Amino acid sequence: MVVWAATMLALAVAQVLGYALPFVQPVAGALAVAAFLWVPGRVMEQRQQDPEEAGLHQRTLARDLAWGLGACLVVLPLFTLAWLQFVNVLPHLPQDLRAMLAPYAVSPHALRWPHLDSDTWGRIAGNGAVALSEEFFYRGYMTLRFEERWPPQFSLWGAKFGKGAVYAAIVFAVGHLLIPAPWRLAVFFPALLFAWLRARTGSIVGAAVCHWICNVYLLLLERASF
Repeated sequence: MVVWAATMLALAVAQVLGYALPFVQPVAGALAVAAFLWVPGRVMEQRQQDPEEAGLHQRTLARDLAWGLGACLVVLPLFTLAWLQFVNVLPHLPQDLRAMLAPYAVSPHALRWPHLDSDTWGRIAGNGAVALSEEFFYRGYMTLRFEERWPPQFSLWGAKFGKGAVYAAIVFAVGHLLIPAPWRLAVFFPALLFAWLRARTGSIVGAAVCHWICNVYLLLLERASF
């Protein structure tokens, strides 16, 4: 937890500096990616642990990719149905509740093909780096450390699961409050899916692929709906 707290504090300082120094804000995301990759790697080196212990390897790349894609094929159609219901209900909620549940200031329109401008393509590419770095930090390093103290105690669809994965999902969600908004805590739920993939495959690759696709899919749904 000390490593997580120190990393979050550093990123919070960068976030605040971004408001005061305009040239810092554009690189804040890159700093977060670098921190999530460098910090756990450095700590593991000091502990004489290999990054492979945190699931960073390519030994089973094809299988891991298949698991990540397969999870998306199961989950995203269900998410789409839930999304359509959510955006239909959202305009009818009190304004204060809407602000807690979502960042959208305008009412949704009928689904239409999203405009894929340079900003959208940049976000799609950037989300790849974000997904990999966050998976290494949270499902890799943080889960490894939590499970050293609380080993997985039960099996869930072929994956050993326990408190460690849940605690990693909690700190993952809390870490998203660097940009303070209650709706950002919802990332706790997909974090459990990513944790299951990490446990099922022994690698963060499938989880990172699933994480990236989910981020991109939500981005496109938002562009298609608002």
